[in-house]
Amino acid sequence: MTAEASRLRSLTVARSAAIPLPGGGATRERFQQLWAAAAENPSLGRLVEAHTDALAILAEAGRPAPPDGSILGVWAARGAEPVTLTRCSGRRRSRLRGSTPWCSGAGLVSHALVTAELDARNALALVAIGDPGVHLQPTDWTSPAFVDTDTRTVDFDVLLDDDAIIGTDGWYLDRPGFWHGAVGVAACWAGCAAGLVGQLQEGWRTDPHATAHLGAIDALLWQMRAALAVAADEIDHGPSDAAAAHRRALRVRHLVDVAVAEITDRVPRALGPGPLAMLPGIHRILAETDLYRRQCHAERDLEQLGNLVRRDPART
Repeated sequence: MTAEASRLRSLTVARSAAIPLPGGGATRERFQQLWAAAAENPSLGRLVEAHTDALAILAEAGRPAPPDGSILGVWAARGAEPVTLTRCSGRRRSRLRGSTPWCSGAGLVSHALVTAELDARNALALVAIGDPGVHLQPTDWTSPAFVDTDTRTVDFDVLLDDDAIIGTDGWYLDRPGFWHGAVGVAACWAGCAAGLVGQLQEGWRTDPHATAHLGAIDALLWQMRAALAVAADEIDHGPSDAAAAHRRALRVRHLVDVAVAEITDRVPRALGPGPLAMLPGIHRILAETDLYRRQCHAERDLEQLGNLVRRDPART
């Protein structure tokens, strides 16, 4: 583990400790803290979001969190072949086998919530990364963006006790908290853009065109804060409404994705090549912001949203 990765791991534990769970009356604060972590450092935001999402998932399942000092990941990407969970005959154990790509924090986390296929339905298991049946493949990550979050493919061949199975029968994807967590990711995208602007604002050019870009960026940041605040209040007023949570998450993620794209386009148009070429870290923040927001599925999500509108046009 690099020194920077070790520092990020410690910061993740410290920053996550005070972040409230979604749906309990303090969701605004949750999204504000996720925004702030990503504004400080996109890699920190990425790790804090995953860790706090895992804690929210465990709480939603009525399960205790791992011991203090643990750091968790949520690994739900599907490779060419799904990870499978198979019940062991006559025993209160199951076998988790297969490979999961896109495992962020692979070398940093102590535990991960891993999705798997069980009886043709989605299941979720809590895995200790120190288990001898967990193997981290050599990294094939070539981008300078998020290099410190150590994203790689992880292989599993692990026997798990029944209490390590957090949910079955599609519970992970069907629960309202899946969509509350999706809004938390959007808060991090917004925070990345806010952090980028914050680092550049003191030296912002004063010519009319650059000033106009700054005004537009300010409006976009306000728009994202407003959307996240409304979403947070709606979550707190109806935390168990999965249909509303689904539609809300798709709306917010689209708004934030578009706003962040416009901000990252306006910054170099306003300031020219100087900050990208001369200021340490700016090019990397731009790259990380763009890569992170690609967790939005763009037109695929908009198609889902459009279908929801067709089915229930009156829902606000």
